[in-house]
Amino acid sequence: MRKNSVNNDFKHLSNEKQNSLASGIRIGCGASFPVLKQKFVKIKEAEYSTDFEFFLQNQVHVVVNKDKRCSICSSIEKRAFQKGVDIADDASIYHLIETIHRDIITFKYGGDLVY
Repeated sequence: MRKNSVNNDFKHLSNEKQNSLASGIRIGCGASFPVLKQKFVKIKEAEYSTDFEFFLQNQVHVVVNKDKRCSICSSIEKRAFQKGVDIADDASIYHLIETIHRDIITFKYGGDLVY
């Protein structure tokens, strides 16, 4: 089957995610109408959600190295929040991500609150 539209091209998905965050549009879906106006902490050109679940699902990822150490990185900019962390278990990694998120929303890395 041949593609009918170039709009379905996902080559630059990370750029699209960043652009959608930077656009100023803060709409989600709930029931049958749009709701939700999230707050974000803008650090340089990246905007991190103050909502932990959104941050966990969309804005942070864990990279596991061959030596079983890991790095916790931003999904929207070239930034490693923690490098070379020993992997004890998933709960400790989750706790580190919670700590990183708390640091972001308390402006440890600088930034401004945007809506």
